[in-house]
Parts: sequence; structure tokens; C-alpha cells
Amino acid sequence: MLEETRTPVIWTANSLEGFGAAVLRRMTCCVEVRVPPPAERARLWREAAVAEGVAAAPETFARLAGWLPASPGVARTAMRAARLAGGAAETVEWAVTGMARAMAGGRLPLPQTVLEGYEPALVNADRDLGTLAERLALPGATRAVSLLLSGPPGSGKSAYARYLADRMGLPVLQKRASDLLSMWVGGTEALIAAAFAEARDSSAFLVFDEADSLLGDRQHAAHGWEVSEVNEMLTWMESHPLPFCCTTNLVERLDPAAMRRFLVKARFGYLTATQAALAFRRCFAAEPPEEIALLETLTPSDFTIVQRQASLEGYEGDASWLLMRLRAEQDAKPGLRQVRIGFSR
Repeated sequence: MLEETRTPVIWTANSLEGFGAAVLRRMTCCVEVRVPPPAERARLWREAAVAEGVAAAPETFARLAGWLPASPGVARTAMRAARLAGGAAETVEWAVTGMARAMAGGRLPLPQTVLEGYEPALVNADRDLGTLAERLALPGATRAVSLLLSGPPGSGKSAYARYLADRMGLPVLQKRASDLLSMWVGGTEALIAAAFAEARDSSAFLVFDEADSLLGDRQHAAHGWEVSEVNEMLTWMESHPLPFCCTTNLVERLDPAAMRRFLVKARFGYLTATQAALAFRRCFAAEPPEEIALLETLTPSDFTIVQRQASLEGYEGDASWLLMRLRAEQDAKPGLRQVRIGFSR
């Protein structure tokens, strides 16, 4: 029928897994319709809200677009549920969160983080990342750039990747290891290939968090599928025409072949004494105590956490309390407590 029919036919499917090669090769044309990018999704949410008579603030739709990578039909269904449940802004959030959880198999998908308040001055790296961002933001600058950002948790690796994507005028496509690791043989390789394809089709800046789970040293592999997953990543890294970034807290676990495929390798460290004082002023709007120079393993995220703690407990202006909480955050890091010998100031 496919070869001889004279009647134009359009076939639609949610998945190609059930089609054999003999069927697919007889199709005149195969078109993949992807989920729209975030800006287009936000517009779809607005249109669906108007159609269903649901009122919500404009910034709500940008947040919804990040929470749920939705097709037009899904957006309309979520807004219909919100209308039936009352139509208030909090009802919209409730309906969308429930649908996002259901579509992700019971867990909420990773929301697309919005770049807010990034501070280049609070990044302590072993190379000039500010100049790198300036050069990559120039008209005609290369897009085929790969970055490996390593360092302790909270030191600003993912934030810098989003900052760089913003400077380059590209949307961010962020993938965690849990988004890509599959229980089925060959499933992880397929998801890795799909991530690179999605980034290429949407002209997005691809970010892999927890990259050590995807690029582990093959010499330590206990199963064949562990090797094939790394091979899949290496193959796509070699040919991807757009920028991508891998972040890791455990750079020593990466495969040597992966290391040589990164054009830019940057190691993030803890804040210097000068940076810690600057972070104190900007986060707490107060002069830092001199003792802050003794805290040598602070990161920008430590200040963010303490800022939230202070707001919760009502200690925003208490420099001594803020210093105590920063010291507690430092001491809570495993393996980093230090015993000082001699004098210091």
C-alpha cells in the first residue's frame, strides 16, 4: 500500500520504535516535530491561558515553560485543569507541577534555571573566564567550543555555563546524569545521542552536570555497557558543532580520552579572602568581620544559603551570627576541616 497508493497519506506517531526499517524506508518523507524552545513555550502557555480564561502574571509563563517542556496540546490540557480547579495563579502552578511529575514518571523534571545575579568577581578559577566570555560573545566567534568545569560543589560551575550561554545569546539545554542513564542496554547511548541532536536542532548551549557519571575512566569499567556509554559521549563530543559544557566535582575520575577533547579546561576553587569579604558585603549589605579571612573553603553558594537562613531566622544584620553560620557551612563539608598550627590573623 505504501508503494502503490495514489492517495496522499500523513502518518503520525509518538515513537518510531514500533516501526520496522522496511516500513520507514517506504515513507516519502519523515519529519520529527520537537518540543518548542523555552521562549516559544512561554508564548504557548500565554495563549492557552487566554483560551481557557485563566489569569496569571506574565513571569509565571516563563517559569511554567521551564518546569514543563510542553507541546501545545499539553499546555492547553494543563490550563484546562487549572480553569476547572478555580483558575487562580497558585492553581496553575499546582496543575502544571502535577502534570510535569506525571510525564516524568513520578519525579519532577529539572527546571531550566534562569540566570539571576551572576557575579563574575566571585569566581575563583585557574584561568580568566571573564575574558573568555568576552571573546566568545564577539560577532563571528566560534561556536564549536567545549568546556570542562571542575571544582568543589557550589563554586559556580553551572552558573558560569549559564552566564556564558547568555553572553553568546544561546538558550541552555541542561542534562543531569539521571536524565540520561537508562536501565536498558543501549538506552543510555540513545539518550546521549538525542541530547546532542536536540541541542543541535534548537541551537542550544548543552550543559552536562555530573559528567563523571557519563565519562568515567574506562580502565575501571566492570561492564561492557559502561565502555559503550563513554564511547558514545566521546563520539558526539568530537563532532558537535555547537558549544557544550561538562561540570564535575570529581575530575580525577574522567577518562583520559575525554580530557583531551575539551578545548577549555578550568578548575574552580574556593573563594579567596578578598572574594569572601566581597561576597559578605554583597549578600548581607554589611562590613565583614576580620575573622572571615580565616574561612578558607567558602563558596558563593555558602553565602546564598546563609542569606536564606538569616532571612528565615531574622538575623540579616547580625555580622557575628552570619560569620558563625558561614563557619558552620564550611565545617559541614566532608574532609575539609583543618587544624591550624601557629599564629594567624
